[in-house]
Amino acid sequence: MFEIYLTPIIITLLSVLVISALYLLFGFRHYVSSVSRQVAADNERSLNYADSGSTTDAAGYPPVSVIVYSEDDASNLEILLPQILEQDYPAPFEVIVVNDGAISSTKDVIARLEQRYYNLYMTFTPQESRSLSRKKLAVTLGIKAAKYNVLVHTTGNCQIPSGQWLKRMASHFSPSTDIVLGYAIPAVSDGVDEPWKRLHSFDRVRSDVEWLSWAIAGRPYRGDGCNIAYRREMFFRNKGFSRSLDLKYGDDDVFVSEVARKGNTAVELSDDSMLLVVQNSPQSIHRTEKIRRDYTASRLCGHARMFFSTCSWAWWALLGSAVALGVVGLPSFVPMIVAGVIMLSVWIVLMAAWRKVSRSLGSRSIMLTFPWFMTYHPVYTLYYWMRGRFRRGSNLTWG
Repeated sequence: MFEIYLTPIIITLLSVLVISALYLLFGFRHYVSSVSRQVAADNERSLNYADSGSTTDAAGYPPVSVIVYSEDDASNLEILLPQILEQDYPAPFEVIVVNDGAISSTKDVIARLEQRYYNLYMTFTPQESRSLSRKKLAVTLGIKAAKYNVLVHTTGNCQIPSGQWLKRMASHFSPSTDIVLGYAIPAVSDGVDEPWKRLHSFDRVRSDVEWLSWAIAGRPYRGDGCNIAYRREMFFRNKGFSRSLDLKYGDDDVFVSEVARKGNTAVELSDDSMLLVVQNSPQSIHRTEKIRRDYTASRLCGHARMFFSTCSWAWWALLGSAVALGVVGLPSFVPMIVAGVIMLSVWIVLMAAWRKVSRSLGSRSIMLTFPWFMTYHPVYTLYYWMRGRFRRGSNLTWG
């Protein structure tokens, strides 16, 4: 019962099991853990900006133009704009709201707030604009209206829990830094009884771990349009969104993949820098955004997606070889025990790492269900990839 005969098939299955386990432990876990380590490091980082070597304005902080893209967000702007305009920021800054949608209601909000804040302005996207990406047009108009070189972007459905957000984002702008990638946490609107599904939470964190870990490793290729900063001169030097005008979206991923490099990009993941994206229908919004992101991903650097796809294959290989080893090794229980110990060890280590990164990114803490979601996720992704192919026209400006 406890004897073992090392047949060629047992040796092969054991080799696949060990290689898959090592790949997941030293590959997948490394990138997952790098994000939670970055969050911890940024939380401990001092905001003594003068040490960065910059020669900009007050206390070393550059003047900033905050551009807020708003689409029917009048009610949330009442909350968001004071949160921006009352930031603890020592240098001059302005806030430009680019209104794309409900002009009258947003104008009323801006008119009331302009009486309290001298540095608040509004522009709008022409209603007759068609056959183009209205968001890209709106962002471009906001950039053209900005008078400062450092631009911090967010959207009208966000909220800012911390008064240190602007400091945290701007503190990275040294002479060599052109882009700062921030993060925004999806949040359910008050009174909405539609909690995030665990699968959606897993998918969101997995997607964010991909681009965040790659950026931390010095290979940035995507950003989050709700929380991103870059230089105005860099935007125009690279001709803005001209290379992706056929796409309705991609202002925060295709553009970043074109201009971001190891030497000019920083990542900011402190708790003070994270925004909340208020959503009325989180599940439907997640599905729509996933289709959009998966479609525009074809324009991005594919190394990160390729690596994490191989991690999914390694996970399946781990499970398959463990089960096969247990069956082939019968009547001896030794192969089954070895396979079980290796598989459970990998599960426990990865579950702990995933739980930590989920908490760091403000998502649902997933641990015991992690093995199931890790197994099912490739099928889930393939399903949405196929849906995106059928809805191709909805992602194109000429569709």
